[in-house]
Amino acid sequence: MLSSNDLSFMRDSLELLLPDTCHILSLTRTSDNAGGWTEAWGTATTSVSCRLDTITGSYNKLDGAIQTYNKLIFSLPYDAVITEDNQIYYNSTNYQVTSVNDGSWLATKRAEVQKV
Repeated sequence: MLSSNDLSFMRDSLELLLPDTCHILSLTRTSDNAGGWTEAWGTATTSVSCRLDTITGSYNKLDGAIQTYNKLIFSLPYDAVITEDNQIYYNSTNYQVTSVNDGSWLATKRAEVQKV
């Protein structure tokens, strides 16, 4: 079992591996007074430490064909507030969050994303 000091040390050490910053965006809907709305993405959290990784691989389909895949995953501090309802703005590009994993020991958060 990890002590709170050990966990704090792990979290601090892992943040050193997050060399970049990004912004976490949230969606706001504003009534257009005609029964609809307009949508706008605004910054919910600025300058969040992050790292973007690309994971590539392949798998066999039922018919024997090999399919490749690419996953984009942001690593974020363990206490970053982010859900599948958010987007991440990084390096002049928006990414839609498709899933969030709190990771092992709650040391980091990992968000799988798709480029918007």
